[in-house]
Amino acid sequence: MIVGIGTDLFRYSRLAPESLEPNDPFFRRAFTSAEQLQASERSTRFEYLAARFSAKEAIYKAISICGEEFHPGDIEIIDDEDGQPHARLSGKTKRRFERFIASSYSIHISLSHEDDHVLAFALVHTQEGA
Repeated sequence: MIVGIGTDLFRYSRLAPESLEPNDPFFRRAFTSAEQLQASERSTRFEYLAARFSAKEAIYKAISICGEEFHPGDIEIIDDEDGQPHARLSGKTKRRFERFIASSYSIHISLSHEDDHVLAFALVHTQEGA
C-alpha cells in the first residue's frame, strides 16, 4: 500500500556554501556521516549535498502522515555501487514512522538535475502482508 508521495524542487542557491562546511552546525545536523563521506569523494560535492537535502524534503513530505517533525539527519540518502540513491530512516523519524505507520516499508527516490535546480521525487509504501 502506498503511504505517501513527495516531491521537492530545490534551487541550489537556497544552500549557502558556508552551510556545507564540515564544522557548520547545519551540515552536521542535516547530513549523516556516510553522506558526508560520499560527498567528500565527489567533484560535484555541492550538487550532491543539495540533491540529498531535496530528497530528504521529498521523503519527509511522503511520510509526514506519521506526525514527526522534519529531522533531516534522520533520513539518509546513500548511493550504491552503481550510483543509484537509496534512502533509509533512523532516529526519532524511524521510530515514529514504524510505530504509527508500518514496520516493513520501502522508500523509492528519483533525483534529476537541471541547471541550478534539483528535483526529488519520493514514494513510500508498506510491504504486502506487513
